[in-house]
Amino acid sequence: MNYQPKGFFARLLIDKCRNDTILENCDMSEVPALIIRCCSIIGKLQQLYSNSTSMNPLFGKWYTLLNIPKEFRNRFINMGSPDEITLQWIEQSRLESSKLWLQLWHLLAKAFLSVFMTQTDVNGILRRGSMYILSDNQFQTILTNSGLKNLANNGNNTIRVLDIGAGDGEVTARLVNAISLLVPDSNITLFATESSWVMRSRLAEKQIQVVEEINVLNNVDFVSCLNVLDRCIDPLALLHEIYSVLAPDGRLMVALVLPYSHYVEKNSSHLPLRPLLDHWPNHTGMSIEKEIEAFFKKLEIVGFTILSWTKAPYLCEGDLRQSFYWLDDIVVVCSK
Repeated sequence: MNYQPKGFFARLLIDKCRNDTILENCDMSEVPALIIRCCSIIGKLQQLYSNSTSMNPLFGKWYTLLNIPKEFRNRFINMGSPDEITLQWIEQSRLESSKLWLQLWHLLAKAFLSVFMTQTDVNGILRRGSMYILSDNQFQTILTNSGLKNLANNGNNTIRVLDIGAGDGEVTARLVNAISLLVPDSNITLFATESSWVMRSRLAEKQIQVVEEINVLNNVDFVSCLNVLDRCIDPLALLHEIYSVLAPDGRLMVALVLPYSHYVEKNSSHLPLRPLLDHWPNHTGMSIEKEIEAFFKKLEIVGFTILSWTKAPYLCEGDLRQSFYWLDDIVVVCSK
C-alpha cells in the first residue's frame, strides 16, 4: 500500500523520491522536456565514463539524432556523451537541490517575488536557475570545425565577442574560455546584451560590458545567440540585425530548443510578433529532423552559411522538486 502524506512539504519530498526512482529507469530520448534528478547513479556514471569510451545510453542519447537531415549530415558533430565537466555540473546541481532549507527559502521567496517580477529577475535575485549547454572542451570542438582560428588573422590580433541574452554570464564564461584556448595569442573584447536588470548586475560582477542595443557595435568577430530566438519579440528581425553587425569573416553561434515553442516573457500575450518557424503554433508535432531543416533554411534565407552543428542538452539548475531540468538544444555555428 502506498503511503500518502498529508502535509504539503511531506508530499513534495515523497513525490521527489518517487520521481527519482522512475527517472533512473526511463529512456530519456523519449521525453523531450524531462525533469531529472541524479541520485547515487551519478557516481556510477562517472565511473563508467572513466573506464569506458561508451557512455551509459541514459546520457548518450542527449547528443545523438536518429535521422540527421541529409543536406547537413556532413556538418553534424556528435559529442557522443557528457564529458567530465558536464558530469561535475550535474553533480553540483544535485548537491544544491539537496539543501532542503535553501530550497524551501527559494520556494517561498519565488512565490512572493513572482507577483511583481519576471521569472528571470527572480532567478537573478535568488542566484538560482543557472543554465548549461556545452562544456569548454565541447565548445572548442564545434568551434574548431567552424574555422574559428581564422578570426585572429585580422591584423590587430583582437577578437570582438558579443553574447546576446547573456543571462548570468555562466554560459558566456565557458564560451569565451573556449575561444581563448583555441586562439591563445588573441585579445578578447567581450560585450553582452541582457534585458533583465538583475542579470545585468550579475554580468557586471563578472566585469562583462553590457550594451543596450546590438547596433551600437559593428564588425563583431563572434556573436553568440544561445536560446534567445524563441524568447524574443521578433526573432527574424534579430537575425537580420546580427547579420548586419557581424564582420565579413565573422562567426555566429546560435542555439534553439526543439520542439519549437515560442514564449516572450515581457509582454502580456507572451507571443512574438512573428514566429521563427512558420508552422508554429498552428501545426505542432513536426519531427525534430523537419524542424532542424526549417530552422537551417531560415538561417540561410537571412544569408548565413551552416558550418558546423550539434545536438546537446539545454540544462538548468534544479530546485526542491528535481535536481535539474533539460531540453533538446540544436547548436549551430554559421558564417556570412
